[in-house]
Amino acid sequence: MSFALLAILAICAAGDGETKAATEPAIAIQRPKFLMAHELGLSAGSMPLDAFQKGWSLGLSYSIHFDEYITWEVLDVRIAALVSTNLRDSLIDTFAIPPEDFNAPRLMATTGLEVSPIYGKQVFLNDTVVHQAVYLGAHAGVIFGDRETFGDTLADLRPAVGLGIGYRVFLSKSFSLRFDFRDFLSFRRAIKSNETADIDNVMLISGSISLNFWRDDA
Repeated sequence: MSFALLAILAICAAGDGETKAATEPAIAIQRPKFLMAHELGLSAGSMPLDAFQKGWSLGLSYSIHFDEYITWEVLDVRIAALVSTNLRDSLIDTFAIPPEDFNAPRLMATTGLEVSPIYGKQVFLNDTVVHQAVYLGAHAGVIFGDRETFGDTLADLRPAVGLGIGYRVFLSKSFSLRFDFRDFLSFRRAIKSNETADIDNVMLISGSISLNFWRDDA
C-alpha cells in the first residue's frame, strides 16, 4: 500500500515539473553580431569646463578588443584649438593679466581600460535594426597646458586620471560611431615663480568614427 502511494506521488511530481517546464517561456540570448578586434578612431570634441578658454579638439586613438567585454585603449591623443572667452578678454584688458597666465589644456595623451557590459539591438522606424553598446572606462595619462612657446607647453606636463562612459552604434562590421563623455582630474604643477600648484577638472565630450580591422571572422 505504501509503495503504491509513493509511486503515485512520484508520478504527480514528475507531471507537475513537466507542466511548469512547458509553460515557462524560453529565453534565447544571441551572441553580438558585430565583434571588435583592432580599432582605429578619429574623433572631434570639446572641452567645455574651462571658464577662460574653450577647447575644440581633434583626436586619434587605437584600441585592442580582447573579447566582447574588455578593451584596452592603448593610446588616445588629442590636440585642442583654444577659443578665448569674454571673461578672459576682460581680465586681460581691464586688469592687465598676462595671456600666458591662462593655461587651458592644449595637448592630451591617455591610455585606459574599458568594459562593455551592455550590447543590444533596437528597431528604428520598424524597418532598420540598430546594434549598439554601452561601455565604461577608466583612463590615465598626461595633459599639456597652453603656453606661450612650444617648449613651455611641453614643460607644463600634468598627470591626469579620469572616468568615462560611452555609447557605440554599429554601422557595419568595419565601421561604428562612438559618443564619449570623460571627466579627468589633472594635477598642475607650478612651473613659474608666480604660479601655484593646483588640481583642475578637465571635461571632454566627443564623437568619433571607428574602423574595426584584423577580425578573425571578417
